[in-house]
Amino acid sequence: MNHIKPNVICITGGKGGTGKTLCAVNLAVMFKNEGNKVLLIDGDVENPNTYLLLNGKLENKKEVPFFKPKIIEKKCSKCGLCSQNCLSNALLHVKDTFPIPMLTLCSGCQLCYKICPENAIEADSKTMGWIYSTTVNGLSLLLGELKPSEARSAAIVEALLEKLKTIIEKEPSKFDIIILDTAPGAHCDVELLIADADIVIPITEPTKFGKLDLIRIMELIKLLGKETRVIVNRSSLLGFREQFLNELEHENIEILGDIPLDSDIVESYCQGTPIMEKNSGFNREGAGYIGFTQIYENLKKWLKTIKQ
Repeated sequence: MNHIKPNVICITGGKGGTGKTLCAVNLAVMFKNEGNKVLLIDGDVENPNTYLLLNGKLENKKEVPFFKPKIIEKKCSKCGLCSQNCLSNALLHVKDTFPIPMLTLCSGCQLCYKICPENAIEADSKTMGWIYSTTVNGLSLLLGELKPSEARSAAIVEALLEKLKTIIEKEPSKFDIIILDTAPGAHCDVELLIADADIVIPITEPTKFGKLDLIRIMELIKLLGKETRVIVNRSSLLGFREQFLNELEHENIEILGDIPLDSDIVESYCQGTPIMEKNSGFNREGAGYIGFTQIYENLKKWLKTIKQ
């Protein structure tokens, strides 16, 4: 594929455990198998595991710094201006006392640092998490990890997207396909990744919870104005495949394809060898392999309709 700009595909899901990362990894592998230059970005920063499914290692670790205010008491006039203007209420101020930073609430906006009339706030930083980059069997991987003691996972996702922006601006031909793997849910981390994609593929399963969470994530995707089609994973679960697919059709939800239950997929997951990897040794006549193959063919046809 020769693009002025790479196709950016976001794989997401309304709930955890639907096989989102499984699909992201195997789709990335299939594109790579056909000679495409592929970058897989793991944006599930609280639980990044794409490298495990690829049997890879975390390499090239880089810290993600995050602003924190440092009060210089010798300069501080105790005016309280910083606290009054802090939208996240991260600076506690009692009259005639020095402001106290509450770092777990700090959004990192730096407003306090910029508006202090006495220059009594210095820009300090803390490590919010890490970014790793590596290559596994010809597939490039960029992965974010939130520090366990921290809560603002969006900061790591933003750092990943900054690296993606730099790649696209400075080296637009470096990759043909970029696949974004999100966390489950419909929160700000997921929104950031969906907003940067050309197309979005939610992964669901044929259960009532699966459908409810799919509808929730579809609302976010439509709100962001993105084209979307759905993959139904474990579609043969409890024999509800036809009923579930008909329900989605009734809701006017387009289907990219479905993946039946298959022991080869479970085995590939445990081994850290994607089922669709060349020479993986898995049965090419198996239900899982055939399901992924059909999805991939449908995806390529869909991408041809996307304007660059």
